[in-house]
Formats: sequence, structure tokens, C-alpha cells
Amino acid sequence: MQKGYKAVAADQSHRLINHGPVLLVATKNDTGTYDIAPVAWNCPVSKDPPMLLVVVGRGHRTWENIERTGQFIAVVPHHSQKKLVCETGSVSGRDVDKYETMQIESFRGEVVDALVPRGCVGFLECRAQEKLSGPRADAIQARVLLAAVAEPAFDGRLLVETEAGRTLHHLGEKVFATDSEGLVT
Repeated sequence: MQKGYKAVAADQSHRLINHGPVLLVATKNDTGTYDIAPVAWNCPVSKDPPMLLVVVGRGHRTWENIERTGQFIAVVPHHSQKKLVCETGSVSGRDVDKYETMQIESFRGEVVDALVPRGCVGFLECRAQEKLSGPRADAIQARVLLAAVAEPAFDGRLLVETEAGRTLHHLGEKVFATDSEGLVT
């Protein structure tokens, strides 16, 4: 496991995304170039088996990469990575090697051959199971193969009320929110 991260049981991986954060979807294309793009629409689908759903436009490089390789890593960015989220969403992976151009420090996934940006809250390594096409959106349902979270950000649940667990929630355009008020019980 990558230093500073701890494994989360796959059937508990939904706890990294059920609060609705924006994700970065990390992929690799068929020529060996890594890519990453933000995805605001995502959700857990089931615990057993552990599944998630991400909405990715069929015309995007990310969709093509997942279609060709059948895998991706859903990265939960830390709130301090807002600039990274905006930058990776502002240019196509067809036009530029985002990791190289944006000098994204990263490490390889444990199971999936994609790159995880350093400093993220956590990540879910996934294998695509089903592609769903609608008139206005396309989605990928995927099985979680491995999940990991920054050690101080998880104690059986994501600690969004702590600095280590603060994530981004997309509100539209380049506006995001974080949970800075803590928990309501």
C-alpha cells in the first residue's frame, strides 16, 4: 500500500464517496499515456459487491480509455486540490499529457494501471462492469477492486470534519463547497 494510505475493505469503499464529492477519474490510453479528468456526478451503487457509478461523456477521452482498458481509478481529491480539478477539466487528454504538462505528482495504482495524484483523500481502483447510455448522459457502473484512504482521514468513515478528510463538492462552473461546519448529529 502507498505510504500514508491505509486499505479500506472493498465493501466499505462507499464510505469514501457517499457524501457526494467531485472525483478525478484516472485512466491510461492504449498508447500508454495517462489521463485524468474531473467527474462531478457519481455515486455508490452497492456494498456487496462493491460498485460505483460515474457519469462520463461518451465523447470524452476518459470514456474511450475506460472502454478500451476496462478500468480506472476514482480519486477523491482533497479540498486543497481545487486548482488541479479545474485544470484537468479545462483541457482534453487528446490534446495534452496532463500529468506531464501540469506536473502532477502521482503514484501508480496497486491493481489498476493508472496514476493517483499525491495528496488526495483516497482512491477506488475499479473495473468497468456495464456502460449505460442515455439520451443526455452516459454512465459507467464499475466494481471496486481496491480502496485506500489517507490514514488520518478515516476512522470507519470519512472524517470530513477534519482537515485531512475535507473534500470538494461541485456547485457549478468553478464553484465548489467543502464541509467546514463539521457534523450534525
